[in-house]
Amino acid sequence: MGDNLMEKVTALSEQLKITGTEVGKKMTAGMSSMSFKMRELFLGQTPADKIVEDATSETLEGPDWAMNLEICDLINAGKVNSVDLVRGVKKRLVLKDARVQFLTLSLLETVTKNCEKVFSEVAAERVLDEMVRLVDDPLTVVNNRNKALMLIEAWGESGEELRYLPVYEETYKVPEELLYHILVA
Repeated sequence: MGDNLMEKVTALSEQLKITGTEVGKKMTAGMSSMSFKMRELFLGQTPADKIVEDATSETLEGPDWAMNLEICDLINAGKVNSVDLVRGVKKRLVLKDARVQFLTLSLLETVTKNCEKVFSEVAAERVLDEMVRLVDDPLTVVNNRNKALMLIEAWGESGEELRYLPVYEETYKVPEELLYHILVA
């Protein structure tokens, strides 16, 4: 009787160890997906965030083309991380300030035209989703809606190098429908 109880306790102990290991792995996976958000929360701005903020400041009258082109040079020289820059652009794009949105779209246009690696970052960071939301939002000013549509359409028509990114093809089809609804409304 004692041996049988001991076997059950041992089996339960082993099962708890396995379950504990699985829970630990799941917690680690969850923490790694949270790590980017936590890093942002605790570390604040990255250098790329600061650059994007300066280039899209609500105090600017219009796009600072010299600054935008300098940002392209920094990306192309590897001095600014293109992933961080695109994340910074995405953060600014979702702000409700019309001037900031326009300046952000102008910066995005400049970097996508002048920095080869930025295209894949825009897709990976789902910036197009935010652009479609911007277009679809009735509170977005017409000028910004048109700028976002123009960029999406230009990227969709720009050539074969974008066709391997499914998000471009999917997003490129959406604005035609949105444009129809905007024109009809």
